[in-house]
Amino acid sequence: MTEALRRLFIVSNTLSRILQRDKPKAQIVESQVRKFFKETNAEEAVITIKENRNTRTGLQNNLYWVIIKQVRLETRNSENAIHDHLREELLEVKYEEVAGKPQKVLKSTTELNTKEMGTYIGDCIDYVQGELIPGFTLELPDGWQGLLIDK
Repeated sequence: MTEALRRLFIVSNTLSRILQRDKPKAQIVESQVRKFFKETNAEEAVITIKENRNTRTGLQNNLYWVIIKQVRLETRNSENAIHDHLREELLEVKYEEVAGKPQKVLKSTTELNTKEMGTYIGDCIDYVQGELIPGFTLELPDGWQGLLIDK
């Protein structure tokens, strides 16, 4: 990862690492803890362990919100409005009946796996620079293309 990309995403103050049942874990956890305290000013940290469901990565999520913030500045819309608009334009939209009326249900980006999120971010970039704000160029960090590829 380039230094610019690392600096951009360290603001989340979150580190992630996949652990496997049949592989050593102590050294991995120790190195992640050391890295966290070295790169932040935090006095405390929380360790959470959850099942790997191959959902979007933190770096993908951070890149997505970098895009949202740039569009917000350019259009003067709220981040929530832009987020909802992109989801409605580029992800599956379903309708459910609530109290006898159709209710639009937008797919959450938290449900996307890494490949789907990579595709969605690529679609967002194309849509923003093409249809949404013709002629606008997003300022993306070095190495961003690697976040669009399922690894």
